Amino acid sequence: MTDTSPGLYGSDGQRRLQAAALAGAGAAREIPGAVFAARMAGTDDPDRLGWDRIAATLRDEGAITFRMIPTDACPEVERRLAEIGCVITWWDVFDGPRDTVRATCDALLASPGDDLVPAGPQACTDPGLLEQVQAFMAGRGVAPYPAQVLSGQTGPAFLAVLTDPADGSIAATAFTYFPYNRHSPHHATAWAGLVAVRDDMRGRGVGIRVNALALRQAVGDLGADRVQEFARTTNVASCRMIERCGLRLRADLRSGIAQPAGARSFTR
Repeated sequence: MTDTSPGLYGSDGQRRLQAAALAGAGAAREIPGAVFAARMAGTDDPDRLGWDRIAATLRDEGAITFRMIPTDACPEVERRLAEIGCVITWWDVFDGPRDTVRATCDALLASPGDDLVPAGPQACTDPGLLEQVQAFMAGRGVAPYPAQVLSGQTGPAFLAVLTDPADGSIAATAFTYFPYNRHSPHHATAWAGLVAVRDDMRGRGVGIRVNALALRQAVGDLGADRVQEFARTTNVASCRMIERCGLRLRADLRSGIAQPAGARSFTR
């Protein structure tokens, strides 16, 4: 049965994961090793969180994300997951310090190069617009976050939306928030992502601009010390966009999503 709770979006499986993540948000903000990953459960220290808990999450919910795992620890994570019939898809980690990100994004945003209009903060809390944003992301292969997270109800966050002045339609999106709790060495690091660009806007620097808007807010009003983004190694365009915004590849860290073997990939 589809979970029709307000703010959720996507397939039945995605909605179930989002509902579970929202229900467990308080615990994720307090339990050592846990991460509030918004669209599913998460961990940035699997040994500290506990492999029994991880196995139970995979059994009951079907997915969990591993964040900021040392590269040399990834084979052990894969081995432990294989023991319970699960696999993990890894993403590259990019990150950058506040001052570098601020300077880079300020330079990028100084000359927009297009006539797209950023939606104001008030607009980005409107339930109607949030649902449009979720549909926009999903239509471009990006698994959306619950509206409660996108609107900042679950903690400091910023949703960047660029609109087409011709008709007010959404042209591009990006998002940033703080997933890590006080026990994590990454607690002052903001995550950014959910970058989606309308097909007819591709190749015009729109993705870089909307991403820069989110990153700039992360190190500005949100007060992040660092910002991170994830991308598949094979997604060359995304990797280049992230690096253009001042983030650099961390060869010492990986992030990924674990699922039962044979499960459909959760997001692009």
